[in-house]
Amino acid sequence: MSNGSGHDEPRNKAELMQCVRDSWSELSRLIGSLSDDELTASRRDGWSVKDHMAHITAWEQSALALLEGRPRHEAMGIAPDEYLSEDVDVVNDAIYQHNKDRSPKEVRAAFERSHRQMLDRLEQMSDEDLTRPYSYYQPDDPEERPVLGWIIGNTCAHYDEHVGWLRSMLEGTP
Repeated sequence: MSNGSGHDEPRNKAELMQCVRDSWSELSRLIGSLSDDELTASRRDGWSVKDHMAHITAWEQSALALLEGRPRHEAMGIAPDEYLSEDVDVVNDAIYQHNKDRSPKEVRAAFERSHRQMLDRLEQMSDEDLTRPYSYYQPDDPEERPVLGWIIGNTCAHYDEHVGWLRSMLEGTP
């Protein structure tokens, strides 16, 4: 099954690591050379490239918290009721509000640090760890689907999603 990025949905650690590295590489190339002015220029939807970076970082941090058994909302910097609303627009707006006034330097550093943390954490995991249910890592949540899906959704699939939006933003297309 394709994840929309041209490669198959990862089924094990090796495939996941490749997916994460490939997708991150594309994302990094796209934003790596942008100046602070280019990072903070507001676009049609009101978000800047910097806002997208902070958003990706928050969701990646939530995945790390998931794997470490910590509250995901805390890692995202949002209130529990915002996260528990399970409304992605509410969560994303809370992330935006929490990060909108941060400097490009601060956001870029957090973006890169978060990714290194994710890679380090994934390197420690086994194929078996990736097939464990969500509830194994978050015992207060009864979700039994494998955690691999959440990792994909908050790493390579999420990077790929934003690459498309960012390309449109930077090229000025709808």
